[in-house]
Amino acid sequence: MPSKRGLSKSERITRRFEYSSIISQRDITAGKYLRAFLSKEQGAKRKAGFIAGKKVGPAVARNRARRLLKESYRRLKSELQDRGFKVVFVASPGISQARADDVEADMRRILSRMGLMD
Repeated sequence: MPSKRGLSKSERITRRFEYSSIISQRDITAGKYLRAFLSKEQGAKRKAGFIAGKKVGPAVARNRARRLLKESYRRLKSELQDRGFKVVFVASPGISQARADDVEADMRRILSRMGLMD
Protein backbone atom coordinates (compact mmCIF):
# COMPACT_ATOMS: atom_id res chain seq x y z
CA MET A 1 0.00 0.00 0.00
CA PRO A 2 1.45 3.42 -0.95
CA SER A 3 2.38 5.87 1.74
CA LYS A 4 0.01 8.78 2.40
CA ARG A 5 3.01 11.03 3.00
CA GLY A 6 4.64 10.80 -0.42
CA LEU A 7 3.45 11.81 -3.87
CA SER A 8 1.97 8.94 -5.84
CA LYS A 9 2.17 8.88 -9.61
CA SER A 10 -1.52 9.78 -9.83
CA GLU A 11 -0.81 12.99 -7.85
CA ARG A 12 1.99 14.14 -10.19
CA ILE A 13 1.88 15.66 -13.64
CA THR A 14 3.97 13.34 -15.76
CA ARG A 15 3.17 14.15 -19.39
CA ARG A 16 4.65 16.96 -21.45
CA PHE A 17 1.26 17.97 -22.89
CA GLU A 18 -0.16 18.40 -19.38
CA TYR A 19 2.68 20.77 -18.46
CA SER A 20 2.21 22.69 -21.72
CA SER A 21 -1.55 23.09 -21.33
CA ILE A 22 -1.27 24.35 -17.74
CA ILE A 23 1.57 26.79 -18.48
CA SER A 24 -0.17 28.11 -21.61
CA GLN A 25 -3.19 29.22 -19.53
CA ARG A 26 -0.92 31.85 -17.93
CA ASP A 27 -2.67 31.94 -14.54
CA ILE A 28 0.62 32.62 -12.72
CA THR A 29 1.57 33.64 -9.21
CA ALA A 30 5.19 34.39 -8.32
CA GLY A 31 7.15 34.38 -5.10
CA LYS A 32 10.79 34.79 -4.15
CA TYR A 33 11.89 31.21 -4.90
CA LEU A 34 9.26 29.89 -7.29
CA ARG A 35 6.43 30.61 -9.69
CA ALA A 36 3.21 28.63 -9.86
CA PHE A 37 0.93 28.08 -12.84
CA LEU A 38 -2.64 27.09 -12.01
CA SER A 39 -5.34 25.32 -13.99
CA LYS A 40 -8.72 24.99 -12.30
CA GLU A 41 -10.93 22.22 -13.63
CA GLN A 42 -14.19 21.10 -12.05
CA GLY A 43 -13.94 17.50 -10.88
CA ALA A 44 -10.29 17.14 -11.87
CA LYS A 45 -8.05 15.28 -9.50
CA ARG A 46 -5.47 17.39 -7.66
CA LYS A 47 -2.10 17.14 -9.45
CA ALA A 48 1.22 18.93 -9.19
CA GLY A 49 4.27 19.22 -11.42
CA PHE A 50 7.76 20.50 -10.68
CA ILE A 51 10.21 22.19 -13.08
CA ALA A 52 13.73 23.50 -12.59
CA GLY A 53 15.18 24.96 -15.78
CA LYS A 54 18.78 25.58 -16.75
CA LYS A 55 18.66 29.12 -15.33
CA VAL A 56 18.65 27.53 -11.85
CA GLY A 57 22.15 26.17 -12.43
CA PRO A 58 23.92 22.91 -13.22
CA ALA A 59 22.25 19.52 -12.83
CA VAL A 60 23.06 19.25 -9.12
CA ALA A 61 21.34 22.58 -8.40
CA ARG A 62 18.33 21.71 -10.58
CA ASN A 63 17.86 18.37 -8.84
CA ARG A 64 18.08 20.02 -5.42
CA ALA A 65 15.56 22.66 -6.52
CA ARG A 66 13.09 19.97 -7.65
CA ARG A 67 13.57 18.08 -4.37
CA LEU A 68 12.90 21.27 -2.39
CA LEU A 69 9.73 21.95 -4.38
CA LYS A 70 8.45 18.37 -4.01
CA GLU A 71 9.14 18.23 -0.28
CA SER A 72 7.46 21.59 0.33
CA TYR A 73 4.39 20.48 -1.62
CA ARG A 74 4.31 17.13 0.19
CA ARG A 75 4.28 18.89 3.55
CA LEU A 76 1.48 21.26 2.49
CA LYS A 77 -0.75 18.88 0.54
CA SER A 78 -2.83 17.90 3.58
CA GLU A 79 -3.94 21.56 3.87
CA LEU A 80 -4.94 21.85 0.21
CA GLN A 81 -8.29 21.27 -1.46
CA ASP A 82 -8.73 17.70 -2.68
CA ARG A 83 -10.08 18.31 -6.16
CA GLY A 84 -10.47 20.78 -8.95
CA PHE A 85 -6.98 21.97 -9.83
CA LYS A 86 -3.61 21.23 -11.37
CA VAL A 87 -0.56 23.29 -10.49
CA VAL A 88 2.96 23.49 -11.92
CA PHE A 89 5.76 24.90 -9.76
CA VAL A 90 8.78 26.41 -11.54
CA ALA A 91 11.96 27.03 -9.54
CA SER A 92 13.55 30.50 -9.69
CA PRO A 93 17.34 30.89 -9.93
CA GLY A 94 17.77 31.87 -6.25
CA ILE A 95 16.26 28.64 -4.92
CA SER A 96 19.54 26.70 -4.88
CA GLN A 97 20.81 28.76 -1.92
CA ALA A 98 17.47 28.70 -0.05
CA ARG A 99 16.61 26.71 3.04
CA ALA A 100 13.74 24.20 2.88
CA ASP A 101 11.68 26.19 5.41
CA ASP A 102 11.97 29.34 3.29
CA VAL A 103 10.80 27.52 0.16
CA GLU A 104 7.89 25.98 2.06
CA ALA A 105 6.83 29.39 3.42
CA ASP A 106 7.02 30.88 -0.09
CA MET A 107 4.91 28.01 -1.49
CA ARG A 108 2.36 28.46 1.33
CA ARG A 109 2.01 32.18 0.46
CA ILE A 110 1.55 31.40 -3.22
CA LEU A 111 -1.03 28.66 -2.63
CA SER A 112 -2.94 30.94 -0.26
CA ARG A 113 -2.97 33.74 -2.84
CA MET A 114 -4.33 31.27 -5.38
CA GLY A 115 -7.12 30.31 -2.97
CA LEU A 116 -6.14 26.63 -2.75
CA MET A 117 -5.50 26.37 0.99
CA ASP A 118 -8.37 25.18 3.22
